[in-house]
Amino acid sequence: MSDKLKKFFQKKKADVKFKRAGPGHRLNEGATTAKTVTKPGETSRACRVEPTDEAKQAAAAALARFESKKTTTGPLNISLAAIKSRARKEMEAERKNVDQNIDTFTYSEEENTSAEVPRQLAASGIFFQCPMIGLEVLPQEEWHVKIEEFIKEQMKDDPILQSILLIQNCNHNRTKVEECIKLLVTYAENIIRNKDEEKYRKVRLTNKTFVEKVLPIKGAIEFLESIGFVRKRLMYQEQEEDFLVFPEECLCNLGSVQSSVDDLQTAERIQLVLDRNAQVLLPSQASKQVSLPPEFFIVSTTEIKAEHQKRTEKLESEMILKTKNMRMKEQNRYKSNYKYCLIRVKFPDCLILQGTFSVNEHLSDVLEFVKESVFDEERPFKLILSSGSTFGNEHENMTLSELNLVPTTVLLFTNDPPENNEEHPYLKDELMALVQ
Repeated sequence: MSDKLKKFFQKKKADVKFKRAGPGHRLNEGATTAKTVTKPGETSRACRVEPTDEAKQAAAAALARFESKKTTTGPLNISLAAIKSRARKEMEAERKNVDQNIDTFTYSEEENTSAEVPRQLAASGIFFQCPMIGLEVLPQEEWHVKIEEFIKEQMKDDPILQSILLIQNCNHNRTKVEECIKLLVTYAENIIRNKDEEKYRKVRLTNKTFVEKVLPIKGAIEFLESIGFVRKRLMYQEQEEDFLVFPEECLCNLGSVQSSVDDLQTAERIQLVLDRNAQVLLPSQASKQVSLPPEFFIVSTTEIKAEHQKRTEKLESEMILKTKNMRMKEQNRYKSNYKYCLIRVKFPDCLILQGTFSVNEHLSDVLEFVKESVFDEERPFKLILSSGSTFGNEHENMTLSELNLVPTTVLLFTNDPPENNEEHPYLKDELMALVQ
């Protein structure tokens, strides 16, 4: 059983690598291809690798989101010269107006909507990819539905593995899942250790512990039934009740039961990968799209009930003199309310690259995102805070929360000019196409 579970995940991971490998080539194709002919007056660009299917799919999804939000009726001029010209004009206008600052974000929980004009959201939401299943970019809730459908379809001929994967992947309160798994393991091990005692082979379905810890978990009852339990009506305290009973004739299969329990405890989960939801903004767009959507915040029922109390405490707190350490502690407590953060990178041509990150991701993830987005990936670059501070190698393994880049920040992109003085856009063509 363990081997089958491992083979399932190995096959899916191999499929992911195959999808990411890009287009294939015939074995009889020559090592060299025809040279690209450059017309007179045109600038020759370095040979670039064909985007993978996954990259094309992500770009298509981003373009689809853009098309769904587009409100203009006339054709758009997205030529490089037009984009750069407009970005520079907007930057000149911004500099003349001291009161405006495109590097400033506001947070929707702090806005006074009755006194201000409603602002546009900086991101349309939080999106994910699931390489093991497909190349779509979807909200987390939609992936939960697709993962459950995927497991039921892929494992319809193997009820044990199907129930294990349902338990691990289709229940999103990990504490309750761990409690359920612990109880299921206890049921099975009691039978294995005490196979001659009938009381260990019966589970009453109305038992309080069973109702609270097993019944709400998807796949839990299916797991018990797949390893041999059957439903029966038995007498209990002078009345009939529903039980799950492990038949005596199944005691010869306890080796299979132990194997299934081991798989339940060690099964991998199907992982979702946070999509960067990359956007390229003009300065005027960046100055308007400043509010974070609700998905960026972690808000519990208790926090909602205590919101009024927190606002009262905030007013009282502002009237108290505090040391720098006290204020830092308060800021860190405030930042812990965020699950995701928005990073904007401003390029010298005035365009702004935006991406979504988890607060627990590292600075190295931001650097990798920028590297994959720029036209020339080989040229070294630096990201600088608007205050002028730079990041060293020691910062790359620190989380964005530890670097105080949560919930939003703007970083400045800088690099050395190209040696041949050829002028290229900073961003790749597929990202330049996202400029509205």
